[in-house]
Amino acid sequence: MAQAAKATKPSVFKRIGKYFTDVRNEMKRVVWPHKQEVVNSSIVVIATLLFFVAFTFIVDAVSSWLFIDLVASIGR
Repeated sequence: MAQAAKATKPSVFKRIGKYFTDVRNEMKRVVWPHKQEVVNSSIVVIATLLFFVAFTFIVDAVSSWLFIDLVASIGR
């Protein structure tokens, strides 16, 4: 029974060819964004990145200042 199922399986090259045919057909169905959508999304990503960089810098600076002040007050 297992040999009968194995005999009907297509060759490796046919399966690879079918894979690339399916990929090409799917790529034709993709809806690509317009240039303005890409620009707007990029601006949002860069603005968000800058916000989190500034937020991390401020939190780091404040926590460093508090930690140094705390250690200095304990050492007195």
